[in-house]
Amino acid sequence: MLAKPRRWAVGIKNKFSKNKGGSTALSDQRIIKKITDDPDFPFLVSFPRTGSHWLRMLMELYFERPSLVRIFYYPDQKDYLCLHTHDLGLDVFRKNVIYLYRDPIPTVYSQMKYEKEDLSDIARIKYWADLYKQHLKKWLVAETVSQKKVIICYENLIKNLEDEFFKLVLFFGQTFNPKKIAEVRARIDKGEVKNKTTHDKQVVQLSTDYSIAREIFSKRYGSIIENIVFSDSLEIKDFF
Repeated sequence: MLAKPRRWAVGIKNKFSKNKGGSTALSDQRIIKKITDDPDFPFLVSFPRTGSHWLRMLMELYFERPSLVRIFYYPDQKDYLCLHTHDLGLDVFRKNVIYLYRDPIPTVYSQMKYEKEDLSDIARIKYWADLYKQHLKKWLVAETVSQKKVIICYENLIKNLEDEFFKLVLFFGQTFNPKKIAEVRARIDKGEVKNKTTHDKQVVQLSTDYSIAREIFSKRYGSIIENIVFSDSLEIKDFF
């Protein structure tokens, strides 16, 4: 029998910042610290632009619990599931970790678009590719602090959500319900993600021009990015 998942809740009245898109942000650092001071509280770690908003929305609806710090579906609950961080400083170390990663080429493209950088600037392409390499190296290969870690691939979520999400269900000590995840997936399309992220209009890009520009970028600079990310690290390449 699977162990009953541990619950994290606080008795302090939460202070949220709201937006018309239906999501809220827990802004009170005292509450966040009280929760995350528990060494067993899980962290969801992902490099920017790797699909964390979509994954968090899937998780919230499936597990029926809010995540931190942005909450999409359960703002009145205090039974938090995990905290999301990008760990760009590479200084996060936790016992319980969910790591989400994505193909480096669309990740670099999306991050440069998000930062409004010149997509033909080789120096910036190399900068982001190298930073992502260090991120992947830490969380896929090098770190040894985590005692319980599940690794989730964005592309695998797209191709076979049931199999990839099943790993998360085991991580939280629950029984997998394929009917429920199918219902959750049907509810959360790109339009829903966009509606829930009005706090940041760049989270989801729906235009055809965006996809075309990404394909052009991939053809021109994909080999540069892959050479940087996979150089001297066959262990990273094994995850792709």
